[in-house]
Amino acid sequence: MIQLKILSEWTKTPVDRRIFGNFIESGFGRQVNGMWSEMLYNRSFRIVPEYKSPTWEWLGLDKEHYDSRAPFWHSGYEEFDWEPFGKPKIGHTCGTHTYKGITACTLMNEVEGKLCGLVQKEIHLQKGREYCFKLFAGVQGDIAAAGLNGFGDTIHSTQKHEVRVQIGSQEIVFGLTTVSRNYDWIFKVKESMIADIRITFSFKGTMILSFASLMPADNMDGWRKDVVEKLKKAAPSVVRFPGGCFTSFYNWESSVGDRNVRESQPSFYWGGLEENDVGLDEFLHLSQLVGFEPQICFNMMTSIPFKARQMVEYLNADADMGMGRLRMLNEHLEPYGVKLFEMDNEPGRKWTAEQYAKECVRFAREMRLADCSIELMMAAYSYAPELLPKMLEIAGRDINYVIYRNGNPEFVEKILPVIREYNLKNKTNLKLVNTEWLPSCHSIEPFEDPHMPLDFVWSGKITNDYANIFSTQQISWNYALNGAHRLLDYMSYGGEFALANFNNMCNTWGQNIIEATKETCYLSCMGQIFAMFARVFEPCFSAKVDTGDSRVFALATKTIMGKEQLFIINHSGKEFEALLPSKDWICEDGLRGKGRMVHETSETSCITKCMVKLEDTKISIPPLSFLCLKRI
Repeated sequence: MIQLKILSEWTKTPVDRRIFGNFIESGFGRQVNGMWSEMLYNRSFRIVPEYKSPTWEWLGLDKEHYDSRAPFWHSGYEEFDWEPFGKPKIGHTCGTHTYKGITACTLMNEVEGKLCGLVQKEIHLQKGREYCFKLFAGVQGDIAAAGLNGFGDTIHSTQKHEVRVQIGSQEIVFGLTTVSRNYDWIFKVKESMIADIRITFSFKGTMILSFASLMPADNMDGWRKDVVEKLKKAAPSVVRFPGGCFTSFYNWESSVGDRNVRESQPSFYWGGLEENDVGLDEFLHLSQLVGFEPQICFNMMTSIPFKARQMVEYLNADADMGMGRLRMLNEHLEPYGVKLFEMDNEPGRKWTAEQYAKECVRFAREMRLADCSIELMMAAYSYAPELLPKMLEIAGRDINYVIYRNGNPEFVEKILPVIREYNLKNKTNLKLVNTEWLPSCHSIEPFEDPHMPLDFVWSGKITNDYANIFSTQQISWNYALNGAHRLLDYMSYGGEFALANFNNMCNTWGQNIIEATKETCYLSCMGQIFAMFARVFEPCFSAKVDTGDSRVFALATKTIMGKEQLFIINHSGKEFEALLPSKDWICEDGLRGKGRMVHETSETSCITKCMVKLEDTKISIPPLSFLCLKRI
């Protein structure tokens, strides 16, 4: 029998819900795509860039192995680009006859009466749902002088040319003219099906396609209703956006305004196409729907301080001031009041520690001309911890938070004294944060599969070993228990540790809190952990607990309102009998996994509710469980 002993020291300041943050990175892992209601891939008909090596190295897979054989796979990862039908000549305009961005797709049919066009496979339709389809298109008129890509005159005609759109058993015919415009179609599905969408025509001539869109009619201004519901259960407190590596190439002004006008853009670091339907306004709308606090990671490496200032104005200024007027013209009258801003991502790729600290000062002072109340985070993690005092000497008075991506107690206990010393000397109140964290893939006991390593460390190598890659480890209940352990570590640091963002939110091979398939959305194992914390956590003081056994971890807390709680994790596949530190405890909430490497799916759950009964000061801690006790 083990005995749980609360150590005498309690944290001096309480920790709050900001430690249960999350992270959305655009252009990576089908995160935004999975949460957004758009059902068409490449709706702007662009040439899609290949995924780059960082994506395959992160996965540990090559393109040929990235398919339904992978254990993490579901329909949300599938991408089916447009394919030609009937051998049309395909081209792209540049600069005219466009609507979404500066490019439109052209399809030329050289034979009258021959059917041709574009097809996209695997459109998932659900029985009884209503869908909205849009197509912005036209046909090429007679051209004088320079032609489509120049400044010649177009000789227009009112003649209508038939274009047929078929989605499964549904179809409609649009009459296109030489003036490109929007065509709308609303239809209801009688039976669930996986269908192709075809956009075809048989007239001799050229059709011009600017964009298409297919969304369920019940979307929440673009966001999937089922995704919003699941995110409310997981209840992330703060969400970081739009990157990550995507941030350092991000022009915020290209992400606002009419979604059907915005230019699609390549994901420069990861590869692939970012449709750019989800920009700052859409992200802020999601924060309002779900209830999280927004955290904007902004571009410093390929931008300038003045553009960052304009971004703050767009988000926070009154409607009659500066870029606040642009926000108002984009139909968002009220300021968003964003407080948290992160000063780029992994700046060591461009600057030394001293150079970056000086850039932080330049950006911070310019941005605060737009709003003096914003809170800024400096990415110290890109540099050796020994350089932190010098970085603080340069930028400490212009920032509010110091970021490190190491949440281990041994590391944090070395960094916090450096920040304390600076605060004491300079009468500041800097705090430590971790804006991108992952749990360990360590297992304290062997997995069900004896060939699975107990300590998996990502190496950035393509192995194509489904049973052994990092992403496979991340979907497991063992990984989620390690995540719960790390969140308890963050609670143990008290208010000096202010915020943490788990990496990521959706569809990143198990490294997420929700999985969004094309049919449904469900909480991952880590999502279940987040949901339990959302049910039981209150801002609190904490004290470490000695369990006497490394397989069992515990933390004692006292909420600001005086409620006493005891969090217990059993990492072992063995049940433990334990003595509690005092009487009068009951189980407030709990989760138990059915195995170490099992994971959630859309059909079945590997996790059960776990409400243990206590006898006096005795408790039986179930194997592979996470419990929250409260004192009555």
